[in-house]
Amino acid sequence: MTASRIPYELSDYVLEKYFRETGERQGWLHKPALAVAVSGGGDSVALLWLCRKFYNGRVFAFHVNHGIRGTESDQDEEFVKDFAGSLSVECESSHVNVPNDRAKGESLESAARRLRLERLCGMAKMIGVDTVLTAHNRDDLAETVLFNLLRGTGIRGAVGITEESELGGITFCRPLLGLRREFLREILRTRGLSWREDSTNNDDKYTRNFIRLKLMPMLERHINSEAAEHLAVFGEDMRPVREHEDSLSTQLFTDCAEQQAPLLTMNARKLRRLGDSERALVIREAGRRLGLRTLSRSRCSELSGLIARSGKFTFQWCGGAEVTAKDGKILFSTNGGNYDYTGD
Repeated sequence: MTASRIPYELSDYVLEKYFRETGERQGWLHKPALAVAVSGGGDSVALLWLCRKFYNGRVFAFHVNHGIRGTESDQDEEFVKDFAGSLSVECESSHVNVPNDRAKGESLESAARRLRLERLCGMAKMIGVDTVLTAHNRDDLAETVLFNLLRGTGIRGAVGITEESELGGITFCRPLLGLRREFLREILRTRGLSWREDSTNNDDKYTRNFIRLKLMPMLERHINSEAAEHLAVFGEDMRPVREHEDSLSTQLFTDCAEQQAPLLTMNARKLRRLGDSERALVIREAGRRLGLRTLSRSRCSELSGLIARSGKFTFQWCGGAEVTAKDGKILFSTNGGNYDYTGD
């Protein structure tokens, strides 16, 4: 399709307006350099093209080869390198072996996400950029909100996907949350650009694939044709509520914590004075700071109840982590109780 026949909503004018407004709001538009995480799929290819077209700074393409699909993964890597080269964008790639490197009890999906983020952080630090753009789109947002609601979530999970997050000193921004998956592919089609399809995306044994391939289409057919959009808007509406909760969590945690290293120690008396919901916020904040798996609602309530009752206890969190009441303190240990603490 020639430029003169590109629909208005897909035109450079409309795309540049969206891109620049998003970049201004998220704070990366005027940075001297940034990186784009590129898998080779339609979303990330569109994001790299948009950056090269409308961003004035230096652009790097980061690709992580997960080692899950053998030759197909290697072909994705070569495609990304070739596409980046066609845009005169420098490309950095990194290899991981997700099946071998995942932790005990960790799903393949979770391990791939964790290892990918670790490698993206590493590449960003090596290159010297502090911002990485990822290609999560509006459908991803809606599907994540639905997934979290169905498995039981609070305010944090109801947001689905945040516009930005921080990991290891690197900021991850998601400029495409306002654009649908098919729209991004139309951007590429109208300009004669190709992308790669991950064959595992069609395997509905994975929960997220099942939601995308089966559940969401069913909801749109039988409940509401705008189900995905409504879920995405709900997630956006929850962002300020989450920001308020995050601020309160930090405030309460800071007030109750007495030391954070080498052992997280909290004042039991202050924790007991809190209401159940506030105490739960502190517990979850402590878990996040220690990098522990999120407790279920019932388990968090159980721990909160133990803290509320004066007396000694030991609570098994997960993976050897423990929470112990001792000498008026609540001690959070990540190594199965092997802590050095002698009281006041």
